[in-house]
Amino acid sequence: MTITALPTGLYAEVLSFYGHQMQKLDGRDFAGYAATFTEDGEFKHSPSLPAAHTRAGITAVLEDFHRKFDARKIQRRHWFDHTALSQASDGSITATSYCLVLTVHADVKAPEFGPSCLVHDVLVRGADGELLLRSRHVTHDHVFPA
Repeated sequence: MTITALPTGLYAEVLSFYGHQMQKLDGRDFAGYAATFTEDGEFKHSPSLPAAHTRAGITAVLEDFHRKFDARKIQRRHWFDHTALSQASDGSITATSYCLVLTVHADVKAPEFGPSCLVHDVLVRGADGELLLRSRHVTHDHVFPA
């Protein structure tokens, strides 16, 4: 296996980006999470839903998706690990990560594990040099292709 060297600090920058981004999602700051995408970004997070497009569309789909959790007292946590990066000649970054979602129910000590997912991202630099997601496609491990 050949692994191409990346610019110094890029891996740490991407992991920091993910840390801040997932805290926004888990804190239900959906507009803040959507702001980590480009204006025309694409987000496909569930096998049963179409991809959302644009920051406004991403915010709306997340608000709708999370309404089912409103009546229940739960906290969700998204854990990213084993992130593999590659950089294209145009400067975009492809990242593939394992993701495990944990759900903690009020007054229940042990968390519920799942889904287990593979996250496929394309990151680009914004006008100010900050990382932004151009696209995120999440595939769930329990959904096998036909």
